[in-house]
Amino acid sequence: MKVKIRYCGQLKQAAGCAAEEVDPGGGLSAQELIAGAAARHGEPLTGYLLDESGRLRPTVLAFVNEEQIDWETPRPLGDGDELVFMSAIAGG
Repeated sequence: MKVKIRYCGQLKQAAGCAAEEVDPGGGLSAQELIAGAAARHGEPLTGYLLDESGRLRPTVLAFVNEEQIDWETPRPLGDGDELVFMSAIAGG
């Protein structure tokens, strides 16, 4: 199974790449893949993505195939899915 991960904005710099393709095996959720990406890349990406309890920070939006995921609802992944991370933008 192959899943593409895209990092946008400051997350791209934190990850050290704009995109990557991973083969996480079968049966993983988007939430598990996010935790795995954070662990694989380490800091500063981990600090940008996850809070102290290991949950996705509210300042980060995560999408699977253009559908925003809810951290509380496991989102199964399939072959060819695309996971995209974006920083939430606020203006004033």
